[in-house]
Amino acid sequence: MNKQLFTYIFIFILSISIVFGNPIEDMNPETIVTTAYTESEAKLDYVNINSYVILQDKFLTIDKADKICNDISEKLEMKDTIMTKDNSEDLCGIRLSGTIDTEINATIILQSSKFQGFKESSIVVDIIETREEYDLSKLCDKIREILKSYGDVNLNINLVAYYDGVIENKNLKNTIDKALKKIDAKEIEGIENNDLISITGYTPRLDESISYCGKRANINMATRYSSYEDKTYILIGTPLIVIEY
Repeated sequence: MNKQLFTYIFIFILSISIVFGNPIEDMNPETIVTTAYTESEAKLDYVNINSYVILQDKFLTIDKADKICNDISEKLEMKDTIMTKDNSEDLCGIRLSGTIDTEINATIILQSSKFQGFKESSIVVDIIETREEYDLSKLCDKIREILKSYGDVNLNINLVAYYDGVIENKNLKNTIDKALKKIDAKEIEGIENNDLISITGYTPRLDESISYCGKRANINMATRYSSYEDKTYILIGTPLIVIEY
């Protein structure tokens, strides 16, 4: 092979690697939310981690449900816990609330029901964290590790942050656009008026997504102004924002 032909082949291979590159690196929900939050340069208010496991065709007795809740609570190292129970022949439920650490509140909810041959149980772990310095990835990994022994773990994250005072909509929309770009997300649809901006997007960097009307979405960002607090809030949720705003 002559030197000139070898050079052409090398340039061709290099050009392919530049055009196609490596596959887009996957990100987990907590990394997506943290990256978008960092890009927003807002101040943290709180993070809500809502994780759950669905147990199909399974009814749990109150004793079994109690054991599961206490086991999860122990592994989360919950303190100052308060438990309430609801038990009948076809339905049992337990709610266990407490704290994990300073400024981290946790609630475990287990519900189990049966009706005419239908059986289903669910385990929910809901955590609210308000620390300014937080390790979201570590906490999410811990939750997944605890719940995976019961089934497939689903995890939703909602982060609320804020800016002092009123921020113009055009600046807020620009912030959202920059944050979406940072996570390789494209806007799917949005609402914008004087009181609210809400943008739904999709990023291929996150495996999980929801589908509606033939569209896929896995990131949601919104803003609203509170005149009472004189703060402009920015909310980030994956796959959607599931808290009131």
